[in-house]
Amino acid sequence: MEKTPAYDPLTQLRDRVTFFADRKAASDTKLRQHLIMLQISELPKINRMYSVQAGDQFLRVMSAFLDSFGPDYKAYRLANARFLLLGKECSQSDADSFTGRLRARFEQIWQVETENGSCEVTVMPQIVHMFLDPGISDNGLMDRLNYGASNAIYTANAQSGILFFGKELEEALERKIYIINEVKYAIEHKTFQIYYQPIYDCKNKVFTSAESLIRLSARDGSFISPGDFIPMAEERGLIDSISWIVLEKVCDFLGRHKELQLKSVSINMTGQQILDPAFIRRIEENLEKNEIEGSKLRIEITERTVTDNFDEVKKVMLRLAEMGVQFYLDDFGTGYSNLSSMLRLPFEVIKFDVSLMRLMEESKKGLKTIELLSNIMHENSYLIVSEGIETAEQAEQAFQLQMDRIQGFFYSKPMAEAQLIAFLENFSDAF
Repeated sequence: MEKTPAYDPLTQLRDRVTFFADRKAASDTKLRQHLIMLQISELPKINRMYSVQAGDQFLRVMSAFLDSFGPDYKAYRLANARFLLLGKECSQSDADSFTGRLRARFEQIWQVETENGSCEVTVMPQIVHMFLDPGISDNGLMDRLNYGASNAIYTANAQSGILFFGKELEEALERKIYIINEVKYAIEHKTFQIYYQPIYDCKNKVFTSAESLIRLSARDGSFISPGDFIPMAEERGLIDSISWIVLEKVCDFLGRHKELQLKSVSINMTGQQILDPAFIRRIEENLEKNEIEGSKLRIEITERTVTDNFDEVKKVMLRLAEMGVQFYLDDFGTGYSNLSSMLRLPFEVIKFDVSLMRLMEESKKGLKTIELLSNIMHENSYLIVSEGIETAEQAEQAFQLQMDRIQGFFYSKPMAEAQLIAFLENFSDAF
């Protein structure tokens, strides 16, 4: 028995339930379909500029247009500002032509009549279209819609305001899903590997610290770059779980290798973790479990972490400093820096980002800037780590600028635990 279609009460378009029922009916017949999504991201702006009533009326006017635009297409309201057109399979040229004519209407003004008068509304939606194979699940479809509508993907791939979700994006989405699944598995089973990049002490000419960096090998043995999985983990809200694993593994490493010459190892933490009520307790538990002093652990945070919640972050920093745990300000030089705020916090080390260090190679003005910043930090008793040093010339210049420590490929790439131990035992000073 065929179900009666359900309709959205505002626009009178078929609703979400009806869309998925119609999709299933077409899938059962093994027919391909052409799907168009319109994402009206400017709806809140219309509501603010005119009124919510005007926004609602615009949606009614637009919905009536969509419902009558193509005789072979049905229109649906999937969510508040997301609309769909579902039609039969057609040629690529016909699909492009139809979608192009649809967009052309949005280049024109929409005349909206309300009780308070008329207003002229201009809107340019994100338009994503694709061919749907019968075997694509409802979740698979939503993955494609969400991926295509994401700002980064849409901006990079849309042509003339329209994105066609073809083979290249299918493969990119498949890769993303693969990586997310591997990240989730690695979180559940704690299979991330920790690599360490030694940091050279220019005064004592030894390695006294190292930064811990996370690495991921997939279950099939392939390597997944942090540049790929970290942004995806952040997007899915998984980055904090990863950072807790890093804390556990680094403290375990320090506990098992108390004989190492390293005075400390640093870990990267997010602002959300720093402000977690359980943050200090988790630090204490890991230190006690592995029988290590707080002075063996350093925490790297970015300026954004500090500026978003200055007073609360300061309280946490001061409490941990009492335990011997010190802080590094990471990526200094990558954005706006409120020095007056930074100088009020108990950082031990300021890490000059590689982009900042490259200024000294570009011009005399850049070199003077680094010298000035270096002097300010030293006058306020901070140590400076010069990041991204890759050549002997850069290292020599860092020495001349009286940088306290050097981190970069010139001395060492990040390495696994066993490699780090061998490296520290066999290192021969380069200066």
